[in-house]
Amino acid sequence: MKELMVENRSSVDWFTDARFGMFIHWGLYAAIGKGEWVMYGQKIPVKEYEQLTETFNPNLFNAKEWVSLAKRAGMKYIVITAKHHDGFAMFHSKADKFNIVDSTPFGRDPLKELAEECALQGMKLCFYYSHVIDWHHPHSIHDSANNTWDYHLEEKAFYHYWNRLVKPQVTELLTQYGPIGLIWFDTSGGLSKKDSEEMVQLVKSLQPDCLVNSRVSHWPDFGDFQSKGDNEIPMSGEDTKPWETPMTLNKSWGYSAGDDHYKSTDSIIRKMVNIASKGGNLLLNVGPDERGEIPELSVEKLKEIGDWMDKNGESIYGTKGSPFPYEFDWGAVTVKENKVFLHIHNQKWSSGSLRINGFKTRLHQAYILSNPQQKISFMQENRENEGLYRLQLELPEEPPCQLSSVIVLELAEELKIDPAFIEQSGVIKLDFGHAKIEREQQQNAAEWQVKIAEKGKYEVHLITYKRTGVDWKNEFADSMKIAIGNESKSVMPNEDDIIEDSETCQHPYTEIHSHLGIFEIERPGLYSLRLHSSKVREKPKGPEIWQAAAVKLRAVKMIKMES
Repeated sequence: MKELMVENRSSVDWFTDARFGMFIHWGLYAAIGKGEWVMYGQKIPVKEYEQLTETFNPNLFNAKEWVSLAKRAGMKYIVITAKHHDGFAMFHSKADKFNIVDSTPFGRDPLKELAEECALQGMKLCFYYSHVIDWHHPHSIHDSANNTWDYHLEEKAFYHYWNRLVKPQVTELLTQYGPIGLIWFDTSGGLSKKDSEEMVQLVKSLQPDCLVNSRVSHWPDFGDFQSKGDNEIPMSGEDTKPWETPMTLNKSWGYSAGDDHYKSTDSIIRKMVNIASKGGNLLLNVGPDERGEIPELSVEKLKEIGDWMDKNGESIYGTKGSPFPYEFDWGAVTVKENKVFLHIHNQKWSSGSLRINGFKTRLHQAYILSNPQQKISFMQENRENEGLYRLQLELPEEPPCQLSSVIVLELAEELKIDPAFIEQSGVIKLDFGHAKIEREQQQNAAEWQVKIAEKGKYEVHLITYKRTGVDWKNEFADSMKIAIGNESKSVMPNEDDIIEDSETCQHPYTEIHSHLGIFEIERPGLYSLRLHSSKVREKPKGPEIWQAAAVKLRAVKMIKMES
């Protein structure tokens, strides 16, 4: 099995270069208009659910329009739900008549039409397939989300489902629609390691270059790339293999008639930039309706994103993540060949100078990506005796681009930066993913080594993500101890600041900032920051269930106070 787990770089390269794809959740559930889990949520009997096929006729579906929209948005691949948890196949399947061709008046195979159109427009086509959960089939068994209102668990025979439906349908998808970029499995709870291995083997035997995502199994180390939790943006340096964040434009995945809670275009751009700066892909979801149309608001958002990508796509496609092991308060960094791209979000734009500490490399020139003729003057200072390297950029008074502006740093030599956690423009953000975790006095302690470039008073914040509906006081019943150098404080974290439009946190979580105190730094240098708390946990050794955490510790942030 180990041979199957080795990355095929030529196959993965297209994925890591793409950086941006379209997720499409579309199925029979669109006829109800309450999302893709409606059958489970309302415990709809199979016989009643099957009646939806009698009138399901998405005759406004147009493969050319869908692929053209994805291309217009700057997306490089499409992942569409071939079969979701309701068991309804959105393709012509000989393995089961419960499919869009045999069971509906529509009578067409939309995946065949998409395959043909993707080939014409140069778009990678990929399939989502729910391989474990199937509420329609009497023998599907998941570790929790089963149809128990129609069927009895003790009467289920999983391999009847696995061998007579799942494997035949996966075979159909990989033999009847041409080259498939990847197959996106979902919710594998309860699947054995042996069955997980067999599924990977099946895919690779049919299409060796087809990628498989990590959700093919709940066992660790499976998949060519890591699928993060729904809407989850990881911490810096958290992943060791290619990865992707699946994200909704609003709050729903499948079409939900009442969901008009759309993210702003600015917010989506900032999230995409953050993901790219950590070496990941954004898979942005749309939920077409029962007529086969992508909602108008989704179309508008995607076109606005495409306008930004037309001018700034070079800073996203084919890039590597930031060489700095932390996030910047003003935006994010990506790298490609001899260019470093600084994505400065417009609400963080300040006319005057932008200083970057730890930048050792000599620059050839700096300019605005959307207008290369607009040069940026800069000054570099190396204080090697203090271990400090500074790059200072003189910014225009107004941001040159809508939403986020990109400055290109063209290098005169190989890129070198100070890998230390160093204060940047008075701010340093320390992700828990980079912390050294130790057991101390019946609690865990997280520790970072921080390089402070300027003396003064620093306010320290704890950044957490709280799941909707969680009671904060029940989660934080004990105080925390924080120490910087020789100074320490004990504090009870409160919900001091609620960040409504976070670059890294979204539904069903909210970003919370808690003030932990003010610390005096008397001189520049290297300091140890330690945080003791019952909430500090060891890093997960296998796949982490993101949605399981009521409150997730994310980072500690130091902010220099004005003198």
